[in-house]
Amino acid sequence: MMSTAIQQQQQEQHLFEVHVAKQTFKFHAAHFVAYDGFRERLHGHNYQVSVRLIGSHTIMNDGYLIDFGDIKGVMKKICKELNEHFICPTLSDVIKISHEDDMNITLRCQDGAFFSFPKSDCVMLPIVHSTVEELSIYLYGRVLRDIGITALTSRGIHTMEINVAEAVGQDASFRYKIPQDLCQLKDVPSFIKANNVVAKPCLRIVDTEEKETTTDTESCKKKENECECNCSAKLSSQLQKLSEAIMKLDILPSDTLQELKETFKQ
Repeated sequence: MMSTAIQQQQQEQHLFEVHVAKQTFKFHAAHFVAYDGFRERLHGHNYQVSVRLIGSHTIMNDGYLIDFGDIKGVMKKICKELNEHFICPTLSDVIKISHEDDMNITLRCQDGAFFSFPKSDCVMLPIVHSTVEELSIYLYGRVLRDIGITALTSRGIHTMEINVAEAVGQDASFRYKIPQDLCQLKDVPSFIKANNVVAKPCLRIVDTEEKETTTDTESCKKKENECECNCSAKLSSQLQKLSEAIMKLDILPSDTLQELKETFKQ
């Protein structure tokens, strides 16, 4: 008789999962990442989101693990809320957020930078840093709340993964087992280590391509300066030879020849 452990292992080898990634799962937003000793410049991204749901070795009698339409409706709604806003991390330990009035908020950063935004232009998210890693955690919770835990677990779905991309080739995924109820859903800080990282130079975003471009530019400038010096030396030598040739011809008045001689000496 086959043991329960072997049966479970065989079942796990053919789990059903669905992956939903639509062009409409996108939002355009501004942000900057800040932590102790570091802050990015304010900039923006065209974010793209996808959802993966992992179920059991069987599907429901309607033929679905889950209807794609259920996922699409929720994701479109969330992306619309985030679209064309500034992502404000309300749990940041290096950004002090103040509400000036009913219309505006201010952000005072550790490095002394000060920002003022219309409140309606901001989305206040319960995250520490506006990175794609933390955005994927936040979106995991949002999707779970909007779809409903029971709607997923009743169909045998036990794990959900959210992927957030800020550019092509730059994305992060958060995969987590679906809790029994929302009270067990962890917040973003619970996934962040307490130890500090070495801060990068403030307000400086340098990638490999930029570094290579900078090096190339400096090299070109150096070569250009060397070229100018060489060209000046060659021109001076040629002018000297020209002056000597003119003087040998003796076709100019003596006072003009003397002036030329003095000029080329300079």
